[in-house]
Amino acid sequence: MMHGLYTGATGMRTQAEGMNVVGNNLANVNTIGFKQSMMLYQDLMSQTEPTGSAYVSGISQVGLGARVGDVRVLRSQGALLAGSDTTDFAISGKGFFQVTSGQDTHYTRAGNFRFNKDGQLVDPNGFNLMGHAITGETEGPLAAVTLVKDADGRLSMPAKATGGMTSVFNLGFDKDASSSTANPFFGMLEAWDGTATPPLGDNAAGYTQTMRVYDAAGDTHELTIRFDNATTAGGKRYVEFLVTMPPGEDGGAAAGSAGAGLLMSGTLQFGSSGQLQDIMAFTPSGGDPKDLANWVPATLDASGRPQFNATFAQGGAQTVGLDLGITTTAWNNAPASAAGVGLDPTLLGGATTPKLAATSTTAYKGSSSSTYMKQDGYAEGVLMNLEVATDGIVSGKYSNGQSQSLFRVPIFRFTSEDGLRSEGMNHYSATTESGAAQEGKADTENYGKLMGKSLEQSNVDMAREMVNMIVTQRGFQTNSKVVTTADTMIQKALELKR
Repeated sequence: MMHGLYTGATGMRTQAEGMNVVGNNLANVNTIGFKQSMMLYQDLMSQTEPTGSAYVSGISQVGLGARVGDVRVLRSQGALLAGSDTTDFAISGKGFFQVTSGQDTHYTRAGNFRFNKDGQLVDPNGFNLMGHAITGETEGPLAAVTLVKDADGRLSMPAKATGGMTSVFNLGFDKDASSSTANPFFGMLEAWDGTATPPLGDNAAGYTQTMRVYDAAGDTHELTIRFDNATTAGGKRYVEFLVTMPPGEDGGAAAGSAGAGLLMSGTLQFGSSGQLQDIMAFTPSGGDPKDLANWVPATLDASGRPQFNATFAQGGAQTVGLDLGITTTAWNNAPASAAGVGLDPTLLGGATTPKLAATSTTAYKGSSSSTYMKQDGYAEGVLMNLEVATDGIVSGKYSNGQSQSLFRVPIFRFTSEDGLRSEGMNHYSATTESGAAQEGKADTENYGKLMGKSLEQSNVDMAREMVNMIVTQRGFQTNSKVVTTADTMIQKALELKR
């Protein structure tokens, strides 16, 4: 009978612990990233009892109560709900964020982060979110995610000078507007006069297009590309092109002369169907740009684009690569200078390994038009908002229309998530039972996706917890009945001596 008292007491204590688990689950039903716990019970011990039967085939034992076997965390995915800011992060799938404060390193599923006054991305407890800063194409080491301010305390993107232009056209004209009897491949260059207004008349080119570019300070300038028929030979059509800047903005050696504003001259070769086949480009090498002997084959950049140098009076010098839809690794049979070409197209030279882009300049009959134009320069911009990709890359959107990758948020996993120790604050810490954290890239095998402007809800199932509450309460009640019944039996036994 005394055993009954203690057995009932262990049951009451164990069921009370179970109620604590149920209560904690319900208390955190709206806690971001919370994971539901489940109480597992086990028997305490048993006492072997002698029996009077000679035919007992096993050990006869009487149980002496119950105890807590394990409190297991259910790591199932919680529902995702819309966050109030881009820096509300959620993980769809496996993994944790890593957050640090001083020497403490914790892990969490709660992604309600905000930037503090120092530009650091922190959680409500002041722990820094860890990530990799991105500079260009390079990722830095794991460190606290921080937005870097400029000298004026702004979150800005510096201006970038134009280093490349992509210009794709259809050249449908069929007349030679800048007819030259001696140098048909450089007719527009011969007609150019940097001291006149305009330096080249509107009727001296078959098609003209102006593009805005940027200098290192972010100031804009205009460059103009002109096209005109040169000649037709051997079933090929040759179109000359001329790249210029306004002569009044030319800050180079030719400023104020007839050659002011001249940057590049060349030819495009088309087949009979109008498809681009070859290119040759020349740039002035010094001296008078009006002298063809001073025009040499243009250098090629790493992408195989011919380059020209532009010196702006109010912006300095810069080198620009021109992509008309065809590139090459080197020039083939190029002349020493443009003066050696004359009337013979075979002396022009051309691309050693011409490579056409998916969209290239054409010479289909009909109207002339600009198909695609793009340059890679831009003015200074101020950070406007952030954009989050599922692979963890967080990019900044700037007032100059540019986007720039700022940092990558990694995901961490453990060999045994059951071995993590809860630290409160929606945080966990690694233990020897969990194993060391394994860093990985979001949205790859075995690592979840990063979702921006989203938060993961608690995975507590209220209906299940209400049932558990009732079952636990009944278990406590029946165990208390065991205690009172055993007490009554002891009392009756004590009354026998009366």
